Amino acid sequence: MGRDEHTKGGNNAASLPQTPKNQKLSASEMRAEMARELDNIESLVNQRKPSKKRT
Repeated sequence: MGRDEHTKGGNNAASLPQTPKNQKLSASEMRAEMARELDNIESLVNQRKPSKKRT
């Protein structure tokens, strides 16, 4: 059997991308941002619901 020639690749192939320090959020900032996004989604869903007439 010969050597495996298909294992060539860059050193970065197995590494994950890193987030720059100036773009990282603290846990409290992340929770606040997620809460704002969920409120936004909820308001959009409420706008799309057809209004039901009560009789």
